[in-house]
Amino acid sequence: KEPLSRGYTLALTATFGALVAYISSIQQIIADAFGRPEILGLAFGAIAAPMALASWTNARVVGRFGLRRVGHCATVAFAVVAITHAVAVSAGLESLLVFIILQSLTMVCFSFASSNLSTLAMDRMAEIAGTASSVQGVVGTVGAAIIGYAIGQAFDGTVRPFLWGMTACAITALIIIVRTEPRRLFA
Repeated sequence: KEPLSRGYTLALTATFGALVAYISSIQQIIADAFGRPEILGLAFGAIAAPMALASWTNARVVGRFGLRRVGHCATVAFAVVAITHAVAVSAGLESLLVFIILQSLTMVCFSFASSNLSTLAMDRMAEIAGTASSVQGVVGTVGAAIIGYAIGQAFDGTVRPFLWGMTACAITALIIIVRTEPRRLFA
């Protein structure tokens, strides 16, 4: 019932929806959209490595700039990079290399956003941290599975449905954050 926790949990759910969409779509994107099934592992690793590095450096970045500022800026960056990627593919500028580079950047932003949105959702939940964490996990997992499934089912042989679905997730998360804490954005 706590508005801050509810808002950040919903923003995190939208963000995780993009991750589930990515995980459920990457094989068909590499194999069918780009016709390169033999490099699936390499492509997945090239996208996951920067994401892992972002997760590893998050604590240092948050220590320097603050939790809200990093979480909010990362969500804005997530939306901007996702929009840029979706527009690029819609303009016919997509290649496998462009996909890997822009998807890596998108997932780096995702890593910073998701880590910090999760923490922000728990900000006022110290007294019931275990229960709040469980609720956050259930809502995030079930919601993300539904979102990711819907995006994955929209696959049409191109990367467009996936990229626009990921963009919708990022924009939705940003809108929820703005509505949750309009006076504390980037604080």
